Amino acid sequence: MLPVAMALVMTAAPVDLEAWNARRLSTNRTAMLVLGGWAVGNLAVGSVGFALERDERLRWLHLGNAAWNVVNLGLAVAGLIADWGRDPRSFDAKTSLVESEKQTKVLLVNAGLDVAYLATAAFLWQRGEATADARLVGLGQALLIQGAFLLGFDVTLAVLSGRLTEELLLGLDVMPGGGVGVRADVRW
Repeated sequence: MLPVAMALVMTAAPVDLEAWNARRLSTNRTAMLVLGGWAVGNLAVGSVGFALERDERLRWLHLGNAAWNVVNLGLAVAGLIADWGRDPRSFDAKTSLVESEKQTKVLLVNAGLDVAYLATAAFLWQRGEATADARLVGLGQALLIQGAFLLGFDVTLAVLSGRLTEELLLGLDVMPGGGVGVRADVRW
């Protein structure tokens, strides 16, 4: 095992911390724009669909999609505001690593919640079919759509975040006393 670890350390390229953080912040902004675009589209279609649709199941589906995406839009805007103006040069190695690992963990917890949304959607839809309740069927279908999108979104972003974290870890050295530093190759 030691030779493999040594080979990884010896072959790992040093990380340009500023460029790495610029990519991390850019990835987050892009993700929030995707989430925001999804939300705006669902709000528009859901609102118009609710207003114009006569089928009760579809009306509840549209209403559920629109309502769910008020939250998605709020999360996207909050995410964009949180990263607004953050300077990639302002992060040291430790802060970069902590933020990246924290984001990956949050996304994986969110993915677990997304699975719970899908299970709830199936229950609502089935219960609505069994009781002929158009409201439950439509809301179950809306939750299925939103849960499926969010599961794909969260898993994709968690994988991207995890890859960034791995890249950073391969370019860092652990210092005596538990500190973290950026590796730099110096050649004579």
